[in-house]
Amino acid sequence: MTKELDVHVLKSHTGAVNAVSFFDNDKKFVSAGDDSCLIGWSVDDKRCIYKLKGHEAPVKACSASSSGLKIVSGSWDRTVRIWDGCSTNCLWTLQHEALVLGVSFSEETSLITVCCDDKSTKVWDMRTYENVMTFTGHSNSVTCCAQNEFTVATGSLDKTIRLSDMRTGSTLLLLTGHTSAVSAVDISSDGFKLCSGSWDKTVRVWDVHAGTYRTQGPKVMYEHEGCVSSCKFAVDNKKIVSGGFDKTVIIWDALATKKRHKIRAHGSWINDIAMTAEGKWLLSCSKDRTIRMWNVENADKMPVVLHNKLSMGYKFQECVDCQRTFKVEKRDLIEVGEEYIRCVYCRMPTRSYHRLSEHDLAISATETDSEIKSIDKSEIGLATKVEA
Repeated sequence: MTKELDVHVLKSHTGAVNAVSFFDNDKKFVSAGDDSCLIGWSVDDKRCIYKLKGHEAPVKACSASSSGLKIVSGSWDRTVRIWDGCSTNCLWTLQHEALVLGVSFSEETSLITVCCDDKSTKVWDMRTYENVMTFTGHSNSVTCCAQNEFTVATGSLDKTIRLSDMRTGSTLLLLTGHTSAVSAVDISSDGFKLCSGSWDKTVRVWDVHAGTYRTQGPKVMYEHEGCVSSCKFAVDNKKIVSGGFDKTVIIWDALATKKRHKIRAHGSWINDIAMTAEGKWLLSCSKDRTIRMWNVENADKMPVVLHNKLSMGYKFQECVDCQRTFKVEKRDLIEVGEEYIRCVYCRMPTRSYHRLSEHDLAISATETDSEIKSIDKSEIGLATKVEA
């Protein structure tokens, strides 16, 4: 098995690429760049399918609906433009008084959240193109925003994160802890957690539902060697992906808050990242004028990832049907000493299992690197996938 991920390098922008967003049920994605244009791409063909021109300054943010009907872009020309994802026509231009630094669009609510250099965050109703709410409170430029049906999260150069009520405009939470500017925020799909990235080189996970951050603080993840520019939850909330000025992309275990994989991705700093809903494709865009499209579907099978997981005490089994390596969960145990030998996908029609010996379950978190390399193939189905 190779130690490298499959990657496609996409070039069409003539300046730094600042943002990427999947749409049309992950069949396409759009990118925004310093060349003042947006480019639509085909995921299957890995090629440019159209360019959207109209902005008069670098485009710093973009967000698209999952259906692909609408694309929203924000630029340093102080405008937000709404584009028809099918005809590629510009439907509307929303004028702002300051540089636009970030946008977030919710297809469910038809609301666009725009964060600006003037310390404000504005919410626009796409159905009427009216400014329905303006959030204030930050003491410096608002650099990033994320939203769900009820709340909007904003991060700022003032080192804080604000969680506000979309209905009343009131501030629900003020999160402090970062020691430098907050450059990225995202809300988990269930609304229970929030992740943030900062120029202090950390990614932090805040449990805003249980409120454990009040007594225990947020979970802080240190791996980036430069400013963190982007961080996002996977749709299933089990992973977080982040990119930074250290030119790397990191895939994190959102529950264990530990690194799963680190990708040396670009020749210059990374500005944004995005992941498809099923978790197969990961996009990274950079100041080096390229977009890289990574196939991370089998990233967990890579030796370095497996080693990290084994050292954390996880146990694995190789599916006898599809040969996918899957983690053995407590819920997979039928009785003491018994496990499934098929992954969850192959078990859907019928459940099949066998009894494993105690020796088969003996891999523990105390094994050293040399011990992992010397595991005999008979001891665990995973051994054929691990390289020295």
